[in-house]
Amino acid sequence: MFPLRGLSAAWALRGALALALIALGLLALTAQHSEAKAPVAPAIAPPTIEPRPTQTAQPITSIIIRQTLAPFPTATPGPSNQVSVVDFSYMPAVVRITAGETVFWRNDGTEQHDVTGSDWHSGPLDPGYMYRLTFGLAGTYPYRCSIHLDMTGSVLVT
Repeated sequence: MFPLRGLSAAWALRGALALALIALGLLALTAQHSEAKAPVAPAIAPPTIEPRPTQTAQPITSIIIRQTLAPFPTATPGPSNQVSVVDFSYMPAVVRITAGETVFWRNDGTEQHDVTGSDWHSGPLDPGYMYRLTFGLAGTYPYRCSIHLDMTGSVLVT
């Protein structure tokens, strides 16, 4: 029976060691678990969006400004009754003639123009084309380009 006693003491010692190992394992696990826990960050509030006024459609006013080149000077001035139609003006804008004389309009530009008075019209003048009209009565005769309404001129007949 003696050997049996030794065997039971050995098993008791083994049991105690096993319990100690289990206790140590549990202690290690709880220590790791407490270290592994990261500090809890404070909750981040979602960003707040400030309301902005909505944009309303605005009318767009478009003004087209044409830039015209200045006429180049010629060596000899033309006759006083000749008008050069240069994109986008009549030169000279005012022509002075005597009754019975003829005024010549020549399109020296690159655009199509015309010469329109109160009761006369040249029709379209392509670049390089000419129109002439004889004025028999004294008076002031305004004219314009019906294609480009900002082009105006006048004939003063004495």
